[in-house]
Amino acid sequence: MKTIKLMMAVMVLCLTSISWAQVKVSGTVTDDQGLSLPGVNVIVKGSNTGAATDFDGNFQIAVNNGDVLVFSYLGYVNKEVTFSGQTFLNVKMQEDASELDEVVVIGYGSVKRTDLTGAVASIGTKEITQQKKTDLGQALQGRIAGVDVRTTNNKPGAPLSFDIRGNTVIQNNDETRDGLNFDGDLSKPLFVVDGVFFDDINILNPSDIQQVDILKDASATAIYGSRGANGVVIITTKNGVEGVTRFTYEATVGINSVANKPDMFTGDEYVAFVEDVLRSSEWQGLFDYNTPYYPTVDDYNNVAIDFSGEFRSSNEEADNVANRRYTDWQNDYLKTGIQTSHTIAMSGGSNGLTYNGSIGYLSNEGVMGIEKFERYNLSTAITKKVSDKFTAGLKAYLSLSERETGSNELFRSTLRLAPTVNPRDPDGNLILFPDDQDGRFTNPYYEAYEDAWLNNTRALDVIANVFLNYTPTKWLSFKTQFAPNIRTTRHGQQFGLLTKSARNDETRTRAYYDAFFDTSYTWDNIVDMNFDVAEGHNLKTTLISSVYYRQDEYSNIETRNFDTDIYQYYNTAAGLDVRTYATDYEKETLASFAGRLNYSIDDKYLFTFTGRYDGSSKLAVGHEWAFFPSAAFAWKASDETFLKNVDWLSNLKLRVSYGESGNDNVIGPYQSFAFLNGTDYVFGEDHLNGVQVAGLANQELTWERSKEVNLGVDLAVVQNRVRLGLEVYNKKTVDAILGKTLSAITGYGTAIGNYGSVRNKGVEITLNTTNIQTENFKWTTSLNYARNKNEIIELDGDLDSYPYGNHGVREIGQPVDAIYSYQFDGIWQLDEAAEAHTYGAFPGQWKYVDQNNDGVLNQDDNVVIGSISPDWIGGMTNTFSYKNLDLTIQMHARYGAYGHSEFYNNFAPWQNDGAKFNKVDLDYWSPNNQGAKYPAARYASTGNDYYVDVDFIKIGNIGLGYNFNQPMLDKLKMSSLRLTLDLQNPFTFTDYAGPDPETALGNTYNAGYMMKTVLFGLKLAY
Repeated sequence: MKTIKLMMAVMVLCLTSISWAQVKVSGTVTDDQGLSLPGVNVIVKGSNTGAATDFDGNFQIAVNNGDVLVFSYLGYVNKEVTFSGQTFLNVKMQEDASELDEVVVIGYGSVKRTDLTGAVASIGTKEITQQKKTDLGQALQGRIAGVDVRTTNNKPGAPLSFDIRGNTVIQNNDETRDGLNFDGDLSKPLFVVDGVFFDDINILNPSDIQQVDILKDASATAIYGSRGANGVVIITTKNGVEGVTRFTYEATVGINSVANKPDMFTGDEYVAFVEDVLRSSEWQGLFDYNTPYYPTVDDYNNVAIDFSGEFRSSNEEADNVANRRYTDWQNDYLKTGIQTSHTIAMSGGSNGLTYNGSIGYLSNEGVMGIEKFERYNLSTAITKKVSDKFTAGLKAYLSLSERETGSNELFRSTLRLAPTVNPRDPDGNLILFPDDQDGRFTNPYYEAYEDAWLNNTRALDVIANVFLNYTPTKWLSFKTQFAPNIRTTRHGQQFGLLTKSARNDETRTRAYYDAFFDTSYTWDNIVDMNFDVAEGHNLKTTLISSVYYRQDEYSNIETRNFDTDIYQYYNTAAGLDVRTYATDYEKETLASFAGRLNYSIDDKYLFTFTGRYDGSSKLAVGHEWAFFPSAAFAWKASDETFLKNVDWLSNLKLRVSYGESGNDNVIGPYQSFAFLNGTDYVFGEDHLNGVQVAGLANQELTWERSKEVNLGVDLAVVQNRVRLGLEVYNKKTVDAILGKTLSAITGYGTAIGNYGSVRNKGVEITLNTTNIQTENFKWTTSLNYARNKNEIIELDGDLDSYPYGNHGVREIGQPVDAIYSYQFDGIWQLDEAAEAHTYGAFPGQWKYVDQNNDGVLNQDDNVVIGSISPDWIGGMTNTFSYKNLDLTIQMHARYGAYGHSEFYNNFAPWQNDGAKFNKVDLDYWSPNNQGAKYPAARYASTGNDYYVDVDFIKIGNIGLGYNFNQPMLDKLKMSSLRLTLDLQNPFTFTDYAGPDPETALGNTYNAGYMMKTVLFGLKLAY
């Protein structure tokens, strides 16, 4: 009996020791392409033991032999793995094509995508970093329907223009540039980075971003009230997750070179062009309308011309032409730029404490002169669960950036200079003025290599979010968060002695020094409630109190006449001619109270009601406050009994919403008040300084208000392999703020007020397909398309049309950025010489439509001939994966945009400056080439001839990636290792002859070349 008891005791002890023999197992979770998945829940089935992967997909958990580990992640199919003594688990999860469980940030909260009622698009860290772009805007180009992200300048570090569902702002223009304004886009959306209202997303490191959510319709944006009138872009940076501390290193290195280089005339082509210019000029003089006599083709070919005025002997130009000795100014000043980036990150946590931190560096060199952009980033996120009820946290982001754009003239000077002139004299010395015909243009060498023209901006940005969350019960929580933002910027510019600006004249040298110090903060208090009202009825409520404060300070100095370039812009006192010294200060506040109610019935019928009450200090006293409501409904039709058994239908959800939002961003502080300007008075015999009232007060200035209806359909079929999203919207902006034209008798030109109305209506389509999926191979396609129609529906009072600037117009029924000029009707031909003469024209010039048939071309014949905004935008991404290898091809397109090209204005062959400068090789008219597309050289320009279509399709990125397999990782003692090769901007398809159709409507002053980049990438994790 004792023996039996002893044996039983030993067995119990052994069984107990076995049950206690837990071990810790580590592993990595990746998707079907081998990319790591952060935030995957890892749970021992049937227990409360769990862990989560860090942002590199690594995890560690205590298990017993035979335990089943359940891996779950939103948007992916759950996977179970039985532990049988493995030392390391490499788990690959399959993407759930429906993506319906994806968590979407909707402002002051988040929901599952399946519970969305508004129009919200999302893009995750995988897609953001897939193309290795230098900034977030580039990573979003062509990826989301209805979001128009476009390049405005090709020099490194340039900000991008960002519009969601068109332009809602009537006065979104600069009246001196054809209604075009890239520097201060009043229709840009609200950017929110970790709860901080932010402007320059260019300073963010894409590797630090976890997710971007874009709120498009007024129902989705209503929670931001007046801040969300133009859409909202919510950017969430990475958080830490509990687990063993993991380190990652990500690096890229590559070369930048010119893409889509303009086809300028070669030496021989330029000589032929000069001959055509001289011949055309002489031929034109043969026209005699009194006789009448119309010169012929033979007259053109036999006219005597003199080259001596164009090809001069004083600078060897004539000898160069005779010996076909030419200078390639364009290529001589191009170079290869180096691009490199590094990001080191760590993440981990335990005992309720999680942390994440990263340090990043980017260097991106241009392809001409001293163009360069550098950026340093520091990111940190710490969250501590103090108790079961209290959680505190801090997120902070710091960016230091420096952008040097170099000479504003270098790009166009190297294109302008004729290939027949020399950069150096016979002794090898640089020639300051290479072209004897024009003393305005100095040798580009000094601006490219001598740093004589500096244009430098240095900025320090600090954003933070400190929060405390209190959860007294499961259904109630309170959160207070304080989010400050500090930005200090210094801009310095120097025009040195030998630049085109100074032209070897000390009195023309100059230096600028501008300093900006901007501070702001947002303080939000948020109450969330989530409980079941009854069986099948759930209520979620969010109540918000918010205060926003912004204060900007600015100073600038300009001095001229320096005796040396050595001071750059750091010693403005050395300039003998003080032109400007000024300071400025602005302050604004916004107070808000908001609430959102989400009501769900049987998880099939979803209702959302939102209201926000905003008060702005920028508006007139008594008109500061306004209420902005919204409502939305969604029906999960596929969950109905009569559709659940439809095999081919995976998901069908119908949505409808209505919302209102306000906008005061089109005006600055104090614009509702009258203001004073300095002026001079003559009082008796004395000349005195004084002030005058320079603007009228508007005591009724109030909010612009946008009202939007949105209809949406979410459809998935064939086991979620085909997913379609459709949005149809109609957005009307009323009480639009713009300047009202006043009678001259008042003594004032305009007064700011609520006078206009604009409508944007359109359709957005998103289609995602899994075309092929086998065990080793997968091909997916993501396609998006958006069409928007913008039109003014009301102006000031009974006013129907108001021309402005060079070629702009505000006209009812037309877009806010309409182009107003003569309508083109081909080119006058030789047999139309008599008719052309009645309009003061010659054969070879543009023919315009005489709209009222009065025989005279004047302002009465101007009509809307196009719009700067595109008719439609779209994008497509194809992804192929085979085992550990993957290939991604991304493209985007923009069609229907039209406008005045500054590049053509400078470089078209018909540009009216004779043959002084080189031109782009376009098919121009002559009596020997009467079927040409473009008008004649030399005399054709009338000032309205440089309008172009700027349609394009760009292959934005071709990316190849390889993920090392687990045996190799074990040898290297790594958890993941990925190598990539990206070709960025390799191909552009367009009829536009300039350097980049995307920047075609911008000024050539400070322009640059579009760059293509070959980029090698490495990402590893321990």
